[in-house]
Amino acid sequence: MKYDLSKKPTRGAQRTLYAFSHTAMALLAQKPFEDINVNEICNQSNFPRATFYNYFDDKYDLVNYVWYLLAKDVGIDDVSALAKNDDLLLIYFDRLYDLFEHNSRLLDSILKHNEANGTLLNSFTRYLRDTIHRVFTDHFGHMKFRIPVELMVDQCCSTVMMLLEWIFLKQQPTTKAQAHQYLAILISDPDMVVVPSAASPRPDQTAGK
Repeated sequence: MKYDLSKKPTRGAQRTLYAFSHTAMALLAQKPFEDINVNEICNQSNFPRATFYNYFDDKYDLVNYVWYLLAKDVGIDDVSALAKNDDLLLIYFDRLYDLFEHNSRLLDSILKHNEANGTLLNSFTRYLRDTIHRVFTDHFGHMKFRIPVELMVDQCCSTVMMLLEWIFLKQQPTTKAQAHQYLAILISDPDMVVVPSAASPRPDQTAGK
């Protein structure tokens, strides 16, 4: 993205970013991503193409900004409130679960016009996966495991995203409490990653029962 999100935006930049991002969300809920072009985005946002390209490289860049906004709303990058490392997996699962749940109308509309394994949804899940991969690496990178930390982080990210995609993109309604149990069963080696005891499955809830 051409605009530096690390600096505080001016009021003009705020208005412009808001217009482009909300236009993009509205269009994504109405038609396939492949049918949306920059001209249409600019016309509906009431900004010229030159302004669009001052902020974004292309429509894919704009979509990544939309994902950034959705993730920001649930504090994906906010790690200051984390109490201890062994809560990290569950905390981030809950934040991502809330992201999907709070934006269920938008995601349902997107799914009506875009395939679950298509370009648009893949960019969404890839953005989330890359974000939590970075957070997990930062937090677990100094710890010792029986397997390489990079492999452990990959496993955690893949499991979290697999479960969320199953619930929300493959539309398998699951409460957060049920999802916690599934997560604890899917990641069950305490020497690889610690899942808080509150989420650990009871003996009668193991995969073999």
